[in-house]
Amino acid sequence: MWAQDNFAFTYDIVLWRKSSGEEKRIETIHRRDKIFKLSPETTYCVKVKAKLLVPLKQGAYGGAHCINTTVEHPLPAPENVEMDMKRDSYVLKWDYANANVTFRAQWLNDFSKWNPGNYSDDWKLIPSCESVKSRHCIFPQSNFSEGTYFFRVQASNGNNTSFWSEEKEVDTSVYNLLPSPVITVKSISDSLRVSVGFLEDSDFLEDSLIYEVIFWENTSNIEEKIMQKSPEFTIVNLQLRTVYCVKARVHKDSPGHQSSEFSDPVCKKTESRNSSTIWIIAGIFAVLVFILIIIYAVKSLLRCFNYTFFPSLKPFSNIDEYFSEPPLKNLLLLTSEEQTESCFVIENTDVIVIVEEMSQSEGDHKKYNSQTSQDSGNYSIEDENMESRTNEELLRKETDSE
Repeated sequence: MWAQDNFAFTYDIVLWRKSSGEEKRIETIHRRDKIFKLSPETTYCVKVKAKLLVPLKQGAYGGAHCINTTVEHPLPAPENVEMDMKRDSYVLKWDYANANVTFRAQWLNDFSKWNPGNYSDDWKLIPSCESVKSRHCIFPQSNFSEGTYFFRVQASNGNNTSFWSEEKEVDTSVYNLLPSPVITVKSISDSLRVSVGFLEDSDFLEDSLIYEVIFWENTSNIEEKIMQKSPEFTIVNLQLRTVYCVKARVHKDSPGHQSSEFSDPVCKKTESRNSSTIWIIAGIFAVLVFILIIIYAVKSLLRCFNYTFFPSLKPFSNIDEYFSEPPLKNLLLLTSEEQTESCFVIENTDVIVIVEEMSQSEGDHKKYNSQTSQDSGNYSIEDENMESRTNEELLRKETDSE
């Protein structure tokens, strides 16, 4: 069994306080492990058994081994060691109650724990985490390639040094840098709709993400926070016609709880409740005006087209001048009914009158006195000759009567 690959084994540890017999069970994959948070000056007992998963086999527990813990150390060890990410750097954080102490941090490659021997000398100091007074230290992400590492922290006060903290296992593959998101905000009545996205290719972000949106009134510093797994937010019950500002970031829901930086704030004013109706009416009016403009433009184009390709027929200028007199134009244009005239000769010793009756399309009648009438220009050449002969006969008769 022990000739098998060391990576195939897991180990069950059973720990109990000798005075009480209450057991605590621990499972580990390493041959060397540490058990923390024990009571000082107390006797504990431990036993271990090995398991092989493929093929499934279990060994028997070995003999129990008991040991006394030492007195409480004057300086407690740091607690709650965590790893975070900020831009392109790792941030190692921890808790510690006492002041006026300095800290140092070390790291160990996970591979060292698979070796059966003692790996205490394999721990290495983090250069930027030596003799720091703050409860965190920052070091570049480039210092560590992708893999699994262990980190621990120790406190010091002069010559007094605490025990090392519990070891924090960190898989650097889950600390891929999350880019800052971008947001779009749309105002709808007393609500804001917020969409959270990314500018760059975000295929690696298909894992579960938690989206955080913080909003506040522009004139106030009171912030409210909403967190959910959907990138679409609806912030409701806001004050009407009020400016609100919104920013967002994302968290990776995985060990390490990596978070992105906040997006740039976007401010938007909420609308009044009837603003949508006003916009609808304004839109309809704009459409009607646009249709009228289109109709007028089409008419104008048709008019220009007809004027260019189908001009109206007009007589030549010399003909138009020749027929400029209104009566002659009427004669030429009124072709529906022929113009006729009748002449009567009335003989009297004192006055000779020529009465002309004009029959036109309108049915009007006109009379002319021989002494006062003038040539209207409407007689034909034949009528003029006839009148001349009639006048000559009348003059001859007057001469004979005398």
